[in-house]
Amino acid sequence: MLGNKPEFYEEEVRSRLESMDCLVSLRIEDDVMDQVRRFVGRNKAATLEILKRTENYFPLIDRIFTENNLPTDLKYLTIVESALQLDAKSHVGAAGIWQLMPATARILKLRVDAKVDQRLDPVLATQAAALYFKNLYAMFNDWSLVIAAYNCGEYKVKDLLESSKATDFWGIKKLLPRQTQLFVPAFIGASYFMKYYPEHNIVPVIEEFPNEKITFAKIYKEVNLRDLFKKTSIKKELFLSLNPSYKRFSIPGLNSGSSVSLPDGLMVEFVDYYRFQNKFNPVLDEARLLEDAMPDHEIISFNRPFIFSPDNISIQNPSSINLAFESASIKDIKKQTDYKKDSNRQLLRHLVKTRESLSEIADFYQVELEDLLSWNELNPSKELLTGTVLKIYPSKSNVLGLEPSLSKD
Repeated sequence: MLGNKPEFYEEEVRSRLESMDCLVSLRIEDDVMDQVRRFVGRNKAATLEILKRTENYFPLIDRIFTENNLPTDLKYLTIVESALQLDAKSHVGAAGIWQLMPATARILKLRVDAKVDQRLDPVLATQAAALYFKNLYAMFNDWSLVIAAYNCGEYKVKDLLESSKATDFWGIKKLLPRQTQLFVPAFIGASYFMKYYPEHNIVPVIEEFPNEKITFAKIYKEVNLRDLFKKTSIKKELFLSLNPSYKRFSIPGLNSGSSVSLPDGLMVEFVDYYRFQNKFNPVLDEARLLEDAMPDHEIISFNRPFIFSPDNISIQNPSSINLAFESASIKDIKKQTDYKKDSNRQLLRHLVKTRESLSEIADFYQVELEDLLSWNELNPSKELLTGTVLKIYPSKSNVLGLEPSLSKD
């Protein structure tokens, strides 16, 4: 529960800001203090909702930004822009968690039309935002200027730098539109909030029966949503709340792919439906081209390891496919089946979460670290990236005692 009132002691806040590791150059001035106060003193219910949304979407953003060699602290901009509300829209036409304008979105290859608005898709919009951030950083080489340019436009910032001879955000701050003057301080405030909210008597409710984490899938074939709702237990209201980008009860078939977000358990059912509709059967039809497949790198889950049982897949029984998110090639399937000759072992898949190490994962599954490295052809000297899918072959006796996923405090 939240306390009666978030605590705010200015001297303590200043001390934390002075030592806080921040992506942008930080000056402790009135605008910054006001923005910190805004975030730690906001409406209690709204604060809880933001923290709940971060659990679902920050791991996704971390993964995409890590893949693009971007600092993951940029994710705090979503709190400033949209409070992580998927369908957030501004009075000037910006939309989504990154509040992209239609013209900017189209430049970044997002589709915005009568059928779909991909700005409202957390996966595709974050990928587009990553591209935009990379372009802006190549131009300014300074994250404070990047964040300012994200708000008011790169040409405005560039012109002010040239005309004023300033070299950083603070040098042009008073020349910028008032909204942009507050944008970098707001980012600092959001960063402070996420790093120090417990110190302000803000404690998220620990639910007795927590909701499943959100899973994200990329598909390429059209899906009739009315048919999906009719043939599965996926409810229309839930689906549309997590996938507001689709406007006409249809997911369009696109060469670039479409994104779907669902709770982990329902994603299993969606994958069953999608594969059955597209008649995908890697075991019975080895000659078939696998362009309709859903490779495991197209499934992003932060909830549990995947269990893969190729011996049991049958097109007559699509429900048996439900955890088989692997289809890279028939050769891979045969290789995995060979492992199953050892009747004492079972193949699991584990998706690496933020700050997990190989040794922690090996200990959790009670396997040797050397085996884990060998199964996945990993170099122990290289960084283990969040989102990596690992093959693990624990003994069946160990599998029975496993929790759905590694827990990280």
